[in-house]
Formats: sequence, structure tokens, C-alpha cells
Amino acid sequence: MLDTSLGERYAWPVRRDVLWAAWLAVLALAGCQRRDAPFAEGAAAPSASTRVAAAAALPEVSARRPRQVVSATPTAPPKPRLYVKNRFVFVRPRADVNADWIGFLWFGASVELRADKPVGGPGCATFYAIQPNGFVCVDDKQATRAADDAEFKAVSSFAPRLERAMPHRYAESLGAELHADLPGSTRHWPPLPAFFHEPRRHVLPLSTVAYADAETIDGQTWLLSADLLWLKKDQVTLYPEISFHGVPLGDEWRLPLAFFRQAGKFKYRRDAAGKLTKSSDTFTLHAAVALGSQIQIQRGERYFVTLQGDEWVREQDAVLPTPRSVTPWGAHVGREDRTGRAPKNARHTWMEVSVLGGWLLAYEGTRAVYATLISPGRGGIPQEGKNTLELAATPLGTFPISGKLATVTMQAPGEYVHSEVPWTQNFLKPYAIHTAYWHNNWGNLQSGGCINVSPIDGKWLFEFSEPSLPPGWHAVRWQPALGAPTLLVVHE
Repeated sequence: MLDTSLGERYAWPVRRDVLWAAWLAVLALAGCQRRDAPFAEGAAAPSASTRVAAAAALPEVSARRPRQVVSATPTAPPKPRLYVKNRFVFVRPRADVNADWIGFLWFGASVELRADKPVGGPGCATFYAIQPNGFVCVDDKQATRAADDAEFKAVSSFAPRLERAMPHRYAESLGAELHADLPGSTRHWPPLPAFFHEPRRHVLPLSTVAYADAETIDGQTWLLSADLLWLKKDQVTLYPEISFHGVPLGDEWRLPLAFFRQAGKFKYRRDAAGKLTKSSDTFTLHAAVALGSQIQIQRGERYFVTLQGDEWVREQDAVLPTPRSVTPWGAHVGREDRTGRAPKNARHTWMEVSVLGGWLLAYEGTRAVYATLISPGRGGIPQEGKNTLELAATPLGTFPISGKLATVTMQAPGEYVHSEVPWTQNFLKPYAIHTAYWHNNWGNLQSGGCINVSPIDGKWLFEFSEPSLPPGWHAVRWQPALGAPTLLVVHE
């Protein structure tokens, strides 16, 4: 089992920019507690019946093709773009490589330019202004103006699939060895830029691996890691898909509702005498159940009726997200905001986490819009006079989302790593909300201090919060010019 009581750090190449990047990010394998099995004890692998198809979120499309309309207006020429060939291609606020970065780009992505003409600046002869702001040094090693660049085309097929909840596929290392070359492989690419590969060539057991492709040669299956190194499939254990996700609140789902963080919790029904008794039926692990307003107290315990009417939930068996009474700026939750103090962003977004409750609510202004289970620090809440990191506790308070990274490798002391962790949102160094693809223990204390969320929830929350990730970018830092960041309220 990984020792996650100490701070986690990013596994970056040894380079000044990359070391600076580490301060933006979550620094705890704190949020990356591992167990000996892919799923935590007492949690079940997701069933096919609960798997959410990506297509389900898309509107139905008519099979009939619309009539084509021929316009006399000439098609506008494509806007100039920049094509990214390396990891950590930094975006600067001005044309100066010494300026602290405001975000970075990732291989396989492209970003629209604000101006077609380059400018010079300290440390680089050719900077381009990109959308929506910032400058990137273009030296044809990190990025290029040419869409048909051989290196860009070769690596772009293996770039993170950021349209998906899980941008890569993932596995647990059994002591995997990484190789730059694979004799007999059909995959070939030109020499890659410096720092493209992560520095390690051995991944310790219990560490995790992200991979983008697979190839079988002479009966041996090899996996292609996210940084384009080869490893044997029999040196890892593949993780199953995690299908759990929360629910959007609105017409179909409303509070109150219940989630189940443990399997085998019984449904209660009234007997002939009107007493609530345990039935033979149980609620599904991680199920969401809509509740009515009726509550019954029996032998000092509270029971909540479900909207089905003939089934009841015992309070101690479930997770019931319960909104706080006021927003971080003092408006009453569930009422019209008349304070005039809401954050200066369009949707007034904030999130609320209960560490011991194991739940998260996302809000727009005074209205809750999403509810889900989370896995906070296995040490629970901080204790006075004790080191929070050593306890593996999750800090309490109100924090801004200070930066966001679509994927990033996390490293703990002893060279243990979690590769390409998706949807990381920093709120307090060294803590973050981020996806955990290595466990399915939602609603329970699990991490080393970070707030773990499922892949589907991680992507939803990442796209919900401010600052937003600009198109083509891989990471963004909050800046005052971007407006108010999303606030995170963490309480007991």
C-alpha cells in the first residue's frame, strides 16, 4: 500500500518552468490512496447496467438529412492556428520566457492565434499571441504553425481524449519496465522533443500507468504509455471502468435525495401495524434515490420515504446531501439573492463538500445544480495540534479554485506515481479536487487528504467551475482578469 501520509508532488522533468508548475498543482498522493486491489474493500466493480454511455447525453438526431443550402457568401478562410508537439508548452502573459506562466498546452492540441504575425521577446525570437490571451514561444520543437508537421501528426493520435471522462486507459503497475523502442512495432514517429517522455523507466508496484494504445507482437501484448513509452501488458493489472456519477438537480432530480456508499442496505416498508420493518430488498451500491418530504422517527432513528411511496430509507444507511443555509457571500440558499455580494462571474458558481458526510453539491448562485458522492481524506477532518498531511485529513474552510489541469502525473515520496490523473482542480496547496480512477469507494474516507471524485463527476465539475479551460489549453491558472474563481466550501 502506498504511504500517502506525506505530500504528493507532480512528476515533472527537472526544468525551472516545470518546477514552477508543481506549485500550481495538488501535491498529495494524499488524494491518491491506494489499496492492494483495484477497488477498495467493500466496493463493487461497476455493473453493465449502471454504465453511462457517452451518447446518452447527446440529443437525438433525425435520420433524415437536412436540405443543403447553397450560400452566395464565400467561405471565410480558416483562422491561423498553432499546433503543439510537446508536453508543458507554457503560455506567458507577455512575450517573455521569464514571465510566470498562466497556463500550458499539451501535445496533439491546437489553439487559434490572435495575430498572424510573430513578435520577439526575451528568451525567444518568435512568440505568437494565442486565444484567448497569452503568448507561446514557437521554435518548431515545442510547437509549430504547420498542421502537416510530421512530429505533430505522429503524436496527435495518442493525445489525451479530453472529450471523454477518462482521457486515457489505466492500469496498476506490477513493476513495469518502460522502453522507448519496440522492435517490430507498426507505430513509428520522428525523434520527439526534449522532455516529451517522463524521466522514469521503471514504475514501482502499486503505482499506476496511463496508456493510449496497445500492440501485439509475437504473442506478447504491449501497451503504449501516455508519454509514448512501451511496457508489457502482463506487467500491469488493468482497471475496470468506473461508471458511478452524481445527478444534475432540476426537473428529474431534486433534493432531498439519498446515495448509498455501502452495499446491502435494506429497504424498509410498513407492516400491518404501521411500523417500519426491514424488507428482503436492498438498495444498489452507489444508487441515487429520490426522497419525499415525509420523515418518521422510530426508536430514535429517522427514516425518509422515497418518492415510490412504499419504501423507506434509514438515515444512518445512506448519504443525504444537505445544503448549508447560506452561500459563501451570505445569501440564503434556495432564495433570491438580494445581497449584491455574489462573485463576479456569470453564474456565481461555488461547491460545498461534507468530509464526514461524503458528498458534494455544486451551486449556481443560491441554487444547487449537482449532487454526488466524493472520497475525502481517510483521516477525516483536521485535529488541533496535529499535522493535517500526516493525518491524511482534508482541510476545512472556504477556498478559491486557483488552477486547473486536464491531466497531470502525481508523484509521492519513494517514486510512487499516479499517471495522468484527470480533471485536477487546486484549492489549497497541496490539496485539490481530482479524479481517482484507481478506486470505487465513493462516499467513504479514502484519500490522503485530497477530494477524490469519479471520472464522470470529475469532468462535469471541471467544466462547471471557474476559471474555465480555454479551447486547446491543457492547464490554466486563475488570474484576476478572468473574473472571480469558483469557491469551494469544505466543512465537517
